[in-house]
Amino acid sequence: DLHTVPSIAFGKHAASNIRERKRRAIFRVWPRDPNGKAIVPNETMRGGKVAPNGILSWGATLYDFYSIKPMPKNPYAITYLSGSRIAAALREIGEVEYAKDEFEWADKEDDPYEIPVANTGELVECYEIRARLFKAYSAKRNYGISSILMSDRPLSSPFHPSHYPPPWPFIPFANPYPPVLLQERIPAHLLPKTLYVHDPYSLLNVDPCRETKDDKTPWTHMRPRVYLYKLSLESSTLKAIEESEKEAEENERKKKRVLDVYRFLPTEEERARGEPAYEVALPTKPSALTRVEEAHLYLSPAGMLGEGNHSMVYKAEWELPRDLFVEPWMCHTCVHEQLMIQVHMLKWSGRWHEMMEQAGCKVSPDMEKPDGFKYEMPVPPDTDEEFDMERIILLKPPSDSKHAPSSASTSTPTSDSKGLTVFRVYCPNLRWQTPVDPSSRCSHFRHCAKHAVPRTSVFQVAAKLSIQHDAHLAREARNYQAFPDHFFQHWSGYNLIRPIHNPVPLHALVPQFYGYYVPEKGTAEAPTEPADTDEVPAEEANQKRPPPYLSPILLLEHCGQPVDLSCLSEDDREECASLCLRFNNAGWLHESIAERNVLVQPGLPTQWPIERNVSESDAETRKSFRLIDFGRSKKISS
Repeated sequence: DLHTVPSIAFGKHAASNIRERKRRAIFRVWPRDPNGKAIVPNETMRGGKVAPNGILSWGATLYDFYSIKPMPKNPYAITYLSGSRIAAALREIGEVEYAKDEFEWADKEDDPYEIPVANTGELVECYEIRARLFKAYSAKRNYGISSILMSDRPLSSPFHPSHYPPPWPFIPFANPYPPVLLQERIPAHLLPKTLYVHDPYSLLNVDPCRETKDDKTPWTHMRPRVYLYKLSLESSTLKAIEESEKEAEENERKKKRVLDVYRFLPTEEERARGEPAYEVALPTKPSALTRVEEAHLYLSPAGMLGEGNHSMVYKAEWELPRDLFVEPWMCHTCVHEQLMIQVHMLKWSGRWHEMMEQAGCKVSPDMEKPDGFKYEMPVPPDTDEEFDMERIILLKPPSDSKHAPSSASTSTPTSDSKGLTVFRVYCPNLRWQTPVDPSSRCSHFRHCAKHAVPRTSVFQVAAKLSIQHDAHLAREARNYQAFPDHFFQHWSGYNLIRPIHNPVPLHALVPQFYGYYVPEKGTAEAPTEPADTDEVPAEEANQKRPPPYLSPILLLEHCGQPVDLSCLSEDDREECASLCLRFNNAGWLHESIAERNVLVQPGLPTQWPIERNVSESDAETRKSFRLIDFGRSKKISS
């Protein structure tokens, strides 16, 4: 394992306690020519591979870091550097013959790359299957449904009540199977423009004297309160969003000008009897979202995460359009079945034999004989008029030709298809499948594929609220918009960040930013159900009261709980320290460093949830750390 320190590196000094055993350390030595020139390991020493954060010593694995003597004649001077940086420095001074194995290893090192988080769309599909199989709690149609759904939504909206098949919708914070934890970054142009905030417990007032007697009252027993919020971003961010929307629309237009074609290669048996390869042009894929107009947020005191001098943070449930994460798919088996139907029709009618003769191919005597069946071939669309280019996707035959073809292997023709006769067959009944349209789905794969699912998905996020007349939350929102991209990204490899002497990983530095929302000017509770006026005295109803304070909302990724440094291993403490050092290295000052402002959660967002729930006694257990609370932070240099 290139990401674990070999036990031989510690020898008899290896810790017997797994918690105290070092997982990350430098154990390799780069040999120097005793008569070699000195190198100066400072900022002027350029060269080597660098991740987007700009920190100079980056290595793909623990085996890509070395201790080295910068001055070969001084045995007491030792420094730590990445292999690619050492190789660049030594090549510059001409010392290339002394450590050939190390040079070769450095030259083969991988480049930095971004690691995606676990696929949100697949997590949503898994959650939907589990919710159906284990009969998760749902909101009964006659039991307080107005506190969850809004009947005034237009039918075209994915949030219209008619788009929720049983067992959906779920009562917020009452489902024994919590929603998916959202950890994927959402591009700024896809942040919802309008947010309907469901707040039956009046948490948006951020009132320290708020009555808490109703906190344990079930959601469906509370009076519905829904408020209209709007996305509020900096002018520079809005300009970038406008450009991103145009770019996304242009990319969708370009995608629609590319014709995807499946090429089914024949089996060895089919090749022997002269069977050609077949191509099937796919229908145009439905457009991806380029703008999200609406989302819903649900707040409850049951989701309380923390309270500070200026703010309160809740775990919230955020409902978004499902199409934002789950893409339509094309079933290979369906395509193959439709192809075979068309091919048999061609053979029975004799048209297939004519096509073989026109292509100069011999027809095997054991081929199906035409029976005079009259078959009108469907007319395909004119590809020259609708598409700018074609993309051929090869599907190799399975070992058993009776089964479906294997998944796509490549996007360009290879030697496997050279010399083959290729017939293109038009299949008019092909459709892209999407779970929100039950009529489009087949039963070849995906468990419970015939069951309908809603057009929305609910996720766990963190909602930060502010007390009245306090500017910390607005400043924090501005800072999130000013942070560089690499603050939010997970990158491969490790960095050496002084004064830490051991490599540290390059996971995301801060939580994902999901928008800053402010109440619409003059907003009132959005209509959900008629108020019970019998309980309100006429005098009180007629009395004009100032509208209650409604806090702005900063939506962020929920990244766990504050760390307890006394419970962390040396590796974990070094990683926590590296967050502050990386923040400073990018030209930022935090101005509020404390244990409470570093969060920890089990596992890594780049792992699947089942991989994160590893026993604490397992040596491979990993933790994810994030720096938070940027209301006082400042940019000090570019």
